[in-house]
Amino acid sequence: MKNELSKSSQDFIENLQLYLVTSGKKEDDIEDIVQELEDHLMEAEKRGKSVETIVGQSPKAYMEQLSNEMSFDKSWITKYLPMFILGAFAYLVLGDAIRSEMTYSLLQLIGYPLISILFLLAVWLTFKYLASHTPPKWGERLLFGILAVFPIFAFVGLLFFNRQSNQPVVIEVGQTGNTITISLCILIFIFLSLWGKSWAFIILPLIMFGPELLLDKTSITEETKAIINLPVTTIGFLAYFFISAKRHKKQAL
Repeated sequence: MKNELSKSSQDFIENLQLYLVTSGKKEDDIEDIVQELEDHLMEAEKRGKSVETIVGQSPKAYMEQLSNEMSFDKSWITKYLPMFILGAFAYLVLGDAIRSEMTYSLLQLIGYPLISILFLLAVWLTFKYLASHTPPKWGERLLFGILAVFPIFAFVGLLFFNRQSNQPVVIEVGQTGNTITISLCILIFIFLSLWGKSWAFIILPLIMFGPELLLDKTSITEETKAIINLPVTTIGFLAYFFISAKRHKKQAL
């Protein structure tokens, strides 16, 4: 039925779905609301009316009203949050295990989870904002760009500060522990990909750590590797976000 709706109505339906998902609403309730709204929009458009006749002049206010009327999906906390935590943990320690640098100071033990939580919060706020607002293309790209580089610069900054301040090591893992950790992280990413039915859990770690692994096989200096790795990884993340966004729009049409 979406294909029979106007472009503005299709966009609103997609944004409403995204807004309700990021608001923690039940999937079945969202499908019921969307189906009912599609029917109303179809009837309105047949009479020559626009989406504004159904939702009013403020789509954001309409979304907030619907969200307030729907119950919160408590299973989201027990079903999805543990998976996010598991994925973030694997993502954080895999790089250190690959470099055989699984030595952690108290600053790192606090900083790593904090940055992960801030990144997840930033992703949630970004998608919720985009669902209820229509920024220009350059603004949308800027948001995705900031989202892509935030964790990279945050973790690099944490490591730099940790080294400069000579923080004492409180946890150290040997070579056997590194090998076990790498194997566990790979299994976690495969499990999350199967659970989430998405290649993202495999592609994103490859983007993050693939260039580093390839550069390690060259004879260039560590400083040059760092200079090359950062922009390559950033471009990889940006490319993935843009390709995913375009693919989502094509599937919705």
